[in-house]
Amino acid sequence: MQLPTLPASLTPYGLLALSVLLVYSILHLTVYLGSKLLARLRTPLRTLRGPPSSSFLWGSIKEVIADESVVDRWAEEYGGTFAVRELLGGYRLCTTDARATAHILSHTSIYPKPMPLRMVLNSVIGPGLLVAEGDVHKRQRRIMNPSFSPGQIREVTPIFFEKSQQLRDVLSSILSKSSAPDGEEEINMYAWFGRATLDVIGQAGFGYRFNALYDETNELYVAFREMIQAIGDSGLVGVLLNQFWLLRMLPLKHNRTMRRSRSITQRVGMELVRAKKEAVEQEMQNRGGVEKGKIVGRDILSSLIRANMAADLSPAHKMSDEEVFAQISTFIVAGHETTSTGLSWTLLSLAQLPRVQDKLRTELLLVPEEAPSMDDLNALPYLDMVVKESMRYHCPVRGTARVATQADSIPLSRPLIDRNGVSHDHMTVQAGDSIGVETVLINHSKEYWGEDAKEFRPERWESPEWTEGANALPGIWAHMMTFIGGPRACIGWRFSVIETKAMLFTLLRSLEFLPAEGTEIGMRDVAVIRPFVKGREGDGFQLPLRVRRVPRAV
Repeated sequence: MQLPTLPASLTPYGLLALSVLLVYSILHLTVYLGSKLLARLRTPLRTLRGPPSSSFLWGSIKEVIADESVVDRWAEEYGGTFAVRELLGGYRLCTTDARATAHILSHTSIYPKPMPLRMVLNSVIGPGLLVAEGDVHKRQRRIMNPSFSPGQIREVTPIFFEKSQQLRDVLSSILSKSSAPDGEEEINMYAWFGRATLDVIGQAGFGYRFNALYDETNELYVAFREMIQAIGDSGLVGVLLNQFWLLRMLPLKHNRTMRRSRSITQRVGMELVRAKKEAVEQEMQNRGGVEKGKIVGRDILSSLIRANMAADLSPAHKMSDEEVFAQISTFIVAGHETTSTGLSWTLLSLAQLPRVQDKLRTELLLVPEEAPSMDDLNALPYLDMVVKESMRYHCPVRGTARVATQADSIPLSRPLIDRNGVSHDHMTVQAGDSIGVETVLINHSKEYWGEDAKEFRPERWESPEWTEGANALPGIWAHMMTFIGGPRACIGWRFSVIETKAMLFTLLRSLEFLPAEGTEIGMRDVAVIRPFVKGREGDGFQLPLRVRRVPRAV
């Protein structure tokens, strides 16, 4: 592991501050280590089966960073509920059990996000919906729910098609310059999807034009890109930074990048909030007030601000400007990264399965409109099957972390055999135990999706009985766990589904996608599961595909 470097010269004040931080960090580490050792001796998780720890310091973290698929192998070897060793000897409960998953996700007061994760998210996006817990989360969610209603998503669907068509035109322009006889070009679709979905979330989310498809110099775009890159490059050092907040005050390159980028996003985001707020105030004056139920607007932020300023909402239940700003960051991180990577993996599967791609294209070409309505888009059966299968098979987020705030008994839908051969119909946890709800493992489980669960097969959604095993899962959409479930289920799931459908509809009617020759695609979990070319890791995250025009395309 390469250690971070400090600046070559520090002022006396800087050295003193650094010394104080180091002392506090050592004390914090000592207390943390002591508590971990005590928890390790007491936790019921120590009786669970699971992989051996290769390091007391790192637990099994190194193995996961080196190969994300190792978690899948552990699940097969040790069953649906097992324990993985964490930093400094701690245990993490991992489960794919449907009843256990429903219990954990529905009891949000007992199983909130762990504080280190919340602090990292807060440093990137602020106190938004992803970070808030308890009554604060309930208040924010109550205000925001109407802004993600079917009516609001129907309102922004034309923006999905506008940006999809711009992406199609950009790709067509690249093909027009091709020197290949068939006009075919290898294009990094991961990068282009990232730029297109950022433009979508900017305009549909808060009426802001990143213009990322044509220009990569926008300061808000650059700031978020640098933050995500810094997190991706932090490696094992990032694990320590996540656990010990004092380390994030040290003069490291990672910390400086995060502070600089956060400053830019704070400034630009607050300018957006103030401008939108002034526009809504003017609108309310002209119309004599806006009731909470009358909030449908062209972009989600305007809708949110209208809801937050409604006359029938008490001051105690309103969000501050800082909270509203945090939703902008949440829109970008949660609504941009997940959809762009999901689209990338979907296109890879369609490139690898030309029969599926051709069948889908045939259905799409029967639609006379270039930009059908949301309802017409949802009425296309095979497109719906492909998107459902894509969301299941290519779940962008590996899992969600929780921590027990008190002792609890988690019910199981199937018996658990521990290290001593004893069978249990429930799993006991103590306060402080780490919990992992493994969304990818559940979405790939043969128990719920059949023997071909680890295959991309849209036809599994043709008949209800083909997916009836998944009926026990608490997922908010089609039972799958991609958008999780319970009170903290993804509020933007409709936005993501319709945006994905619009992108596929537009691109596949005009373009054909094939695998790049001589490349093997790997995956790495950096907030979301990102693609890279094996042997070319130094080139960063990418998904090269061969692209060519469809003959006689509409």
